Amino acid sequence: MSERSQTLCVTVLKVFFYECEVPVFTEEPLSVVQKLGGSVTLRCSARPAATNISWRLNGRELDGDLGVVVGPGTLVIPALTNRTLGRYQCVASTNAGALASVPANVTAAKLRDFEPDDQQDIEVDEGNTAVIECHLPESQPKAQVRYSVKQEWLETSKGNYLIMPSGNLQIANATLEDEGPYVCAAYNPVTQEVKTSTSTDRLRIRRSTSEAARIIYPPASRSIMVTKGQRLVLECVASGIPTPQVTWAKDGEDLRFHNNTRFLLSNLLIDAAGEGDSGTYVCRADNGVGSEGVATVLYDVQVFEPPQVTVELLQQEVSWGESVRFSCQARGKPAPSVVWLHNAQPLSATPRHRLSPRILRVINVGPQDDGLYQCMAENGIGSSQASARLVTSPAGIPARSGRLPPILRPLSPDKVLREQAPVKPGATGGALTLDCSELTGQISVAEAPVILSQPRTVKADFYELTWKPRHDGGAPVVEYIVKYRKIEDPPAEWSSRSLSGSLHKLTLAKLQPASLYEVEMSAKNCAGLGQPAMMTFRTGKDSESQVSPRLRTGQQSVWRLLILCHFSAAPEAPDKPTISMATETSAYVTWIPRGNHGFPIQSFRVEFKKLKGKGGGEWEVAVANIPPQRLSVEITGLEKGTSYKFRVLAVNVIGASPPSAPSKAYTVVGGGRPNERPVDGPYITYNEAINETTIILKWTYTAVNNTPIYGFYIFYRPTDSDNDSDYKKDVVEGDRYWHSITDLQPETAYDIKMQCFNEGGESEFGNVVILETKARLIQRPSPSETSSHRPVHPGGPVPRPSDLPYLIVGVVLGAMVFIIVAFIPFCLWRAWAKQKQTSDLCFPAMASPVPSCQYTVVPLQGLALVGHCPLDPHLPLRHAAYPNGDYTPNGKHHHPTRCLPGLNQVRQPPTLI
Repeated sequence: MSERSQTLCVTVLKVFFYECEVPVFTEEPLSVVQKLGGSVTLRCSARPAATNISWRLNGRELDGDLGVVVGPGTLVIPALTNRTLGRYQCVASTNAGALASVPANVTAAKLRDFEPDDQQDIEVDEGNTAVIECHLPESQPKAQVRYSVKQEWLETSKGNYLIMPSGNLQIANATLEDEGPYVCAAYNPVTQEVKTSTSTDRLRIRRSTSEAARIIYPPASRSIMVTKGQRLVLECVASGIPTPQVTWAKDGEDLRFHNNTRFLLSNLLIDAAGEGDSGTYVCRADNGVGSEGVATVLYDVQVFEPPQVTVELLQQEVSWGESVRFSCQARGKPAPSVVWLHNAQPLSATPRHRLSPRILRVINVGPQDDGLYQCMAENGIGSSQASARLVTSPAGIPARSGRLPPILRPLSPDKVLREQAPVKPGATGGALTLDCSELTGQISVAEAPVILSQPRTVKADFYELTWKPRHDGGAPVVEYIVKYRKIEDPPAEWSSRSLSGSLHKLTLAKLQPASLYEVEMSAKNCAGLGQPAMMTFRTGKDSESQVSPRLRTGQQSVWRLLILCHFSAAPEAPDKPTISMATETSAYVTWIPRGNHGFPIQSFRVEFKKLKGKGGGEWEVAVANIPPQRLSVEITGLEKGTSYKFRVLAVNVIGASPPSAPSKAYTVVGGGRPNERPVDGPYITYNEAINETTIILKWTYTAVNNTPIYGFYIFYRPTDSDNDSDYKKDVVEGDRYWHSITDLQPETAYDIKMQCFNEGGESEFGNVVILETKARLIQRPSPSETSSHRPVHPGGPVPRPSDLPYLIVGVVLGAMVFIIVAFIPFCLWRAWAKQKQTSDLCFPAMASPVPSCQYTVVPLQGLALVGHCPLDPHLPLRHAAYPNGDYTPNGKHHHPTRCLPGLNQVRQPPTLI
């Protein structure tokens, strides 16, 4: 066989075994903290099963004299020593090349001594929150704090004693009983060592008649760094008499009504920090005492996130002598450092290898350049890696037909645990088949599945998601990726699930009641991940309290009648629709209806608006007369490269509902590149202060290059502020060119500027205007009024705005009591008049007493209605009662057998009293 034939055979064999030989990590080692002498186990596995696993310590092959035991998929250190500490990596090797895992650090546990410190005397006003600080010593892992309180060691929060994640002890509603010494200690959960502070803090409670608000912790502004997904706790403790009210704001925006924030005493909690939680937080304490009256402290919060890496190689099979280019996209915070590897060996810059954090160029490739190339990124928070394979062949030998498999992008271990479904040991079909080479015909990605679940569920905390597959693209679906999140402002983090391609049902658990969720799911085959199917659903309300069925039925009937009587109207606006791609020129619009106000919904109408030019065009009808049982419709005839917004209206016999909130902008693929961000900002042409808290603006905007915009941002702050974080932002969507800014401070000058925006970003700022709000009108009281309103005692209580709700409740209750008391004599008088009339007409004594107050009622569906209500004349009256007490079964009058001689009794029609 000639040398050229041998080379050709080698190349063919390379191509034949291309996909089955590429190693992919299914588990990578994790960092461990252990005490010296303790045992450590690291795990690493990869597929295919024939993959060879080896280990490295600090970048070198593992020595056999360290006492380390290497088994199938594990590395065991029986007794940790200083020689076995360091960075471990496992290497997965096949004939296709080698991959290195992300590093796992094995660290020795330790707990240092407390630094010498002086005793602290802490004073706090009675009834306020006290803070005992504990400066924990250096520890691996982080030490747990304990406190000695009244001869007892506290390990967790108890009663009014709250141990914070920082190690501080907060004592809520401190009293004289809480005075005394406090000692903190540090506990290492690995070494189980306990070390006690060298100093003792003493708490003293003082009583004051009046004390201005002051913030006792933190003593000064601070910078906080937190990892994405972890809990963020910002402590703020204030003291004063009366007890100060503490409020929080982020970048000038009040946090009391944000869904992702909670409050513990006066501390701010965010359960899972996200990118949007970075910024400046202001804690403000105010009790209205003193000339200043307000105390503030700032937190500068930075949310860090581990790296995420992707590698791209445009040409995966090249001839010898050519050049190739790898690109690496690594993002994270802080910015990660990047290392390139070839077959698990670090690359350095050479005349043939040109390196940068984002680009790797290999010049004049040869057979020695075959294999796997990795981009490894680290930033102190975590590490991640991705890889691509390069296949070379001699010049003149044609590349094989067909396509190479997709680029391999292994997930970091934490992402594997979070997003991939666990595979039980021994389960069939656990390994996904991503090999398209054995399939015939044209292979493409699978189409989006068809979601069959209804958009409403009566269940409050879970939802049954069902679907069926569409066209699989010529290759079987091996995996479904499902993402879901609650629709709120700001949007919640996505929760992801990965399921086998043979499943068509998933239960989404731990949902919030009466909430709107959005779902995106995609099908994956050997050609890759297809387009997502999108839908929204609403969970049911919490189960009602234990109410008898009869009473519940009565309540429902009353509400139905009230609606029919007084609130018959057009339906409520449907929820904000979601948009998903159907074809290149069509899209699916999906929505959820709301209440129908007493009359069934007869149809839906979908409208659209093109987003071009100055805010877009007019709303046009896309589809009308959609049957009420359909909650999704395909909109066809969309223009490529054009952005649209959609809204939905519900129609009943009364009329059409208000339109729903517009959907997110949907851009039809194709038709050129996406819209660039607008260049010039809007120009404010008119501004006026309407009153002491409101300013009205008008502006114009001229589009450059006919760039469409989706709306405008309005930024404003007091003129005397030099801090950009003091800017507040209002958003005006659509093509409206005026806006009212409200809730401003009286007699205050404001800087106002504007931007416009689209999917490409924001424009530059337009002109800046300065406008002052009007002064608040103050009516000067006369001298007599001033003297009459002067407090009798200079130290007497001062009314507070918070007393107003109690005053209103008191007035309402007093009025109700007065009405009841006035009604009792009226009933007594009415009963006396009835008895007198009976005696005047010589009625015989009645066997049963006459009630003091009588009513005429017309029961409907088992309910006694009070009030005037138009009833359906076709409904038969089953029973009726007349003013004289006669009873008519089934609506037919029953004549009494007793009747006074010589008197013609006149029946009055039933009335409602």
